[in-house]
Amino acid sequence: MTSINFERNQILCSGLKDLPGDCKEGRILLITAGLDDLLEVEVPEMERVRSSAMESMTARRFLAARRVARGLFSKILGISPEKIALNLDAHGKPILANEDYYLSIAHSGETVAVAISQSEVGVDLERERKVDIPALARRFFSPEEAAFLDSNPAPAHFFRFWTCREAASKADGRGLGKLLGQTKVATACNAPGEPVHVTIGDELWNACHWPGPEGVHLALAFRKVPSLISWCDLRREGIL
Repeated sequence: MTSINFERNQILCSGLKDLPGDCKEGRILLITAGLDDLLEVEVPEMERVRSSAMESMTARRFLAARRVARGLFSKILGISPEKIALNLDAHGKPILANEDYYLSIAHSGETVAVAISQSEVGVDLERERKVDIPALARRFFSPEEAAFLDSNPAPAHFFRFWTCREAASKADGRGLGKLLGQTKVATACNAPGEPVHVTIGDELWNACHWPGPEGVHLALAFRKVPSLISWCDLRREGIL
């Protein structure tokens, strides 16, 4: 597999100027942020109205992710954040209208993650919680994954499979519900950030997984292996 250059910048959130403004072909921008980061980024009235119908925490996550996405595209495209044409496709996936960029959004607790690339990309963010690992593995995972979890029942392994699977499904764009039974994650215990294969039907994807403190798991999926993953963490305390 082609090697991936990886740069990680943990910075203090001092504003829109700190966001990267370069997303050339072959590069993935990954931003993690807290729910109160980038408050200076304007979102359009329709998104504020949409958030007003949501439960409080859901609304905060929605607006935080939109601020990050709008801030990033503002730097890349050179237009004001509120004028960025963010829409939803037929499967409910956020898209940037009339531009050659792909976008994926995830959230867990008080953290949001946004990934942007010129090729298909998906991101997932999960915090470990109590689940019935054997039952879920038998129901949703491949026989190989279920057998691995029978021998290695630690929650960290389950959430590694889950985040890689969901990130790849988001990159595919047809929705986790439609793809869950077709998706298979390789059981190799690679080093954090080292790509693993994820198959969806006959299609091959790759996913990088990073475990963090307090049971946080982040996965980034792509079909075309990037030459560079640039990760900027705006949370003052970091998440991983």
